[in-house]
Amino acid sequence: MKAAERHTSMTAEKLNGDMKRRPSYPGELRAKHANMSTKIWVKVAMAIAYFLCVSVAAFILVIYYVFFWTPDKPGNGTSTEAPNRTECAPRLG
Repeated sequence: MKAAERHTSMTAEKLNGDMKRRPSYPGELRAKHANMSTKIWVKVAMAIAYFLCVSVAAFILVIYYVFFWTPDKPGNGTSTEAPNRTECAPRLG
């Protein structure tokens, strides 16, 4: 019984190994793990690029609306167009 306990504890030590030691993989698995880490950085870079593009577009709109846009003043009497009024039709029934 003690031999079985010793065997399982030694196997657990072997599996866990030294925490400071990096795991060694066969060639195919090593390439797979390397690709995973590069995929993560590509995703992070794409997210940052998207955020910057959206932020730059928002900043341009802020500059336009603060410095260049002049809203139409209602009721100044110079407009020849009919006022934009939306009325609901009465319910039938």
